[in-house]
Amino acid sequence: MTRQFSLTDDAIRAALTPAPQVHAPFGLAESIRATVEATPQRRRPWIFGAIPPQVGSSLRALVLVALLGILLLIGLLLAVGSQRSILPAMVSDVAMFHGGPGRTGVVAGPGPAGQTTIAWEKSLGGPIIANMPAVVSDVVYVADGGGGVEAYGATTGDLRWEVSLESAVNTSPAVGGGLVVVGDAAGDVVALDIRDGSHRWRFHTGGEVRSSAAIVDGVVYVGSVDGNLYALDLATGAKRWAFDAGGAVTRSPAVDGGIVYVGAARGTFIAVDAATGTRRWEKVLGPGQIASPAVADGLVVAASGLDDVTAPHIVFALDAAHGDERWRFSALSGQLLVIGALGGGSVFAPSSDGNVYSVDAANGELRWAFDGHGVLGSDDALAAGVLYVSGGDRAVYAVDARTGAQLWRLAVTGQPGAIAVVGDRMYLGTDLGKVVAIGEVH
Repeated sequence: MTRQFSLTDDAIRAALTPAPQVHAPFGLAESIRATVEATPQRRRPWIFGAIPPQVGSSLRALVLVALLGILLLIGLLLAVGSQRSILPAMVSDVAMFHGGPGRTGVVAGPGPAGQTTIAWEKSLGGPIIANMPAVVSDVVYVADGGGGVEAYGATTGDLRWEVSLESAVNTSPAVGGGLVVVGDAAGDVVALDIRDGSHRWRFHTGGEVRSSAAIVDGVVYVGSVDGNLYALDLATGAKRWAFDAGGAVTRSPAVDGGIVYVGAARGTFIAVDAATGTRRWEKVLGPGQIASPAVADGLVVAASGLDDVTAPHIVFALDAAHGDERWRFSALSGQLLVIGALGGGSVFAPSSDGNVYSVDAANGELRWAFDGHGVLGSDDALAAGVLYVSGGDRAVYAVDARTGAQLWRLAVTGQPGAIAVVGDRMYLGTDLGKVVAIGEVH
């Protein structure tokens, strides 16, 4: 074991104290020198050779102490650096529907790299329709239509805790500040302790809550069928403000740059100031409900015509700051569209005609269409250049986001909902009441 040198006061004092004068017998020096010169010598270590011979013994000792200190510091830095390189990537302590408050569908990833398989599967107390699990610190949080909220170990699927809200939960869990936030059919927004599922607070609205909450800077933003968009204090559940959207809010708000974007009945799409709850701008996109929007880089995209079979189904791209229309897109089939993902210069829009459409985010031009083999209505997930699609044939697809080429397909038990991708695993729920983890074949 290498001994460590401690730069103490005693060491420094010793280094600075002149060495005592020793008087050798006359002629001894010449005799030693002759003997040394006649003997083969090993090279001195570089650290001694770096010090000129004319330097006095006291100064030489001080220089050696300084050099040793520098070497120890370098060694410590190298050790810390090597430790940092092998640490796993930090896992976020916040997770929510569609990858974050902007609802872009861009998720942590990178996702499975090779052949995939079902890593584990668990049965729930009710179906999961289009909702997305939340994954935080190796725990998967899900909510089901039977009123249950459950926490599973992400690696093995072991049940950590479960609670029943006694009312259907048709929203994706939002995790932040040590809480799991969901909404239920009884009109309540409920916060549970992330550790054991115990109730922390409950806020009652005047209608069913189908809107998945967004959590930003300690505030929960969530809509209700009562027609309001609410801002609630994350820690206490206290209402900060309520904005009257003029009609039922049944989809999830998106938050970016201090603005909350939300759609309401009769095709109204509104930008609301996140701090004050005042209207920034409003635009009518057409009859029917508005799908959950996505916002990034000054662009907000939303799809109109939901819950109305006679309404036109259009994806609108709007300026996020002012609401000015940049472009619009409709499928040739004229059928329903939702916002699957926004990223990599594209908008991905699943349709009830069975296709996922990739549209240029700059101009709305169609890039490609992927056949999802049945009615599509769940949002996609985008990670590391791969689009993960919940197919209409009880299967999950991985698609090259640039070309639309299929990379792989894996069947699951039931129609899959929205997908969470963390590390090399994928997590989703199905309409048959299953929560499924997908991983690589090892």
